[in-house]
Amino acid sequence: MQNSLLFPEEIKYLPSCPGVYIMKGVKGEILYVGKANILKKRVQSYLRPSDPKTTVLVKKVKTVDFIVVNSGSEALLLESNLIKKYKPWFNIVLVDDVNYPYIKITDEKYPRFLKVYRRRGKNGEYFGPFPHGKAIQLSIRALRKVFPVRTCNIKISDGKKIEPCLLYHVGLCSAPCAHKITAKEYNKIVGSLKLFLRGEGDKIVETFKKEMEKAKNDLNFEKAVIFRDELEGILSILEKQRVVSEKNVSFDLFALKMKGKLGCITEVSVRNGRIIYSYPFILNVPLQKEKGEIMQEFFLMHSFHLNSSKIYTETVLPDRELVKEFVQEIKGFKIQIATPGGKLQKDILSVAQDNASMHLKNYIEKRKGSRNKKALNGLRDIFHLKELPMRIEGYDISNIAGKDAVGSMVVFTGGKPDKNEYRRFRIKYVEGPNDYAMLKEVLFRRFKNDSASFKTNPDIILIDGGKGQLSAAMKIKKLMELKVFVASIAKEEELIFVEGRNEPIRLSRDSEELMLLQRVRDESHRFAKVYFQKVHKKSMLKET
Repeated sequence: MQNSLLFPEEIKYLPSCPGVYIMKGVKGEILYVGKANILKKRVQSYLRPSDPKTTVLVKKVKTVDFIVVNSGSEALLLESNLIKKYKPWFNIVLVDDVNYPYIKITDEKYPRFLKVYRRRGKNGEYFGPFPHGKAIQLSIRALRKVFPVRTCNIKISDGKKIEPCLLYHVGLCSAPCAHKITAKEYNKIVGSLKLFLRGEGDKIVETFKKEMEKAKNDLNFEKAVIFRDELEGILSILEKQRVVSEKNVSFDLFALKMKGKLGCITEVSVRNGRIIYSYPFILNVPLQKEKGEIMQEFFLMHSFHLNSSKIYTETVLPDRELVKEFVQEIKGFKIQIATPGGKLQKDILSVAQDNASMHLKNYIEKRKGSRNKKALNGLRDIFHLKELPMRIEGYDISNIAGKDAVGSMVVFTGGKPDKNEYRRFRIKYVEGPNDYAMLKEVLFRRFKNDSASFKTNPDIILIDGGKGQLSAAMKIKKLMELKVFVASIAKEEELIFVEGRNEPIRLSRDSEELMLLQRVRDESHRFAKVYFQKVHKKSMLKET
């Protein structure tokens, strides 16, 4: 039975027993789903949030629904199902745009070999996921040469014969549709392919060697040549898999790296002493959690990724035994979950951690690039520019009552800081506290300078300030006949003042366009302040 209480005034009525709690917002939207061995104690802990992210969640919660269960394992299962169903914003989720391919072997009479991007239903057997790119394409083609399993959706009838297609003639299909192979022989090939994909490549090698020798002894040299070629193909694929142990050890190991709200769990699969693949899962983690909690929630949400009976996790899972029971029930076989202990496991852990760091860094860079492109397109439209503003120069002034005055120029190229292009200026010709005059001096010197380092003109000049700073910059633009768009951005209200417009532009606080302008403004302020502190320190030393 599901019950509902107002948050926080009614949570004192929560029972002290196992269950699942569902936090909802003002409109009834589900914000977060969690489990607890003692519901009352767990939900009351949110009244004392220990981090800013949890504080954000608590401010949005209006009601808490709860469901009482008999045990911690029931709570674990129910929590998993509810998160999968509702996908609450504050729960850990896999980032949607990271879709890696699987290999699917269908469960038809004549199974098909497919590359798919999502696991749908329980029909067929899935292997992977595998990395994107040319490597997986070449691996799939190599596998099909050794295991010529069909990829088409033709309905095969025992009574109807079809002319074989080009794939049969190039050795990528055994053409069961044309009755070039019996169902028994065909499914034997499919069985070998499945064994190979499970990491049992060495067993296939031994089988093919025996079949090749048998064909030779039977003087069936044509068949022996086929087995020889297939054997060479398998060995070629196996050579590309990194050998980490002479022993036939098999396990999956998971490592986690975090940066802000983003995380990357990397799975490294070892089969028979070989690393057969390493796969990254990018996660959005809205709330601050321990590594073990994040790993545990990942396992519960995505247990279909667990393909080994032996699993190592970088850190201890809080409810390891419950997770083990949960996964065993879903997968249908017994598993072990432990932390890496031996030298081999620790070596693989290091590999997994390095891969997690690399994939997370690459993802963040890729996402920044996508966000920057969106921001630049938006600024072009908002400012009515003809081209994308690929070069934005930000300016700021820093001084104390006119003393030790300096100016900064920062450059963002393609939406990213271009630190080689940064410049700093000591104010030479302005005396006393006059920021407008100082800004005009900096801009005049920047655009009067015809050295190679100043040759590239900006698409946008962005000034840290309001109407007064914009007016000062516009005077230099007019004086020097500059063909550049000028804007200023004021702090606090984040209003954008632009040339040719009396009223400021007010952009949404979470818009990519505003956030890019803020980054330019903040960087010019930081750069000016750092230089001012350096100059001011020297000045103070001279006085003493």
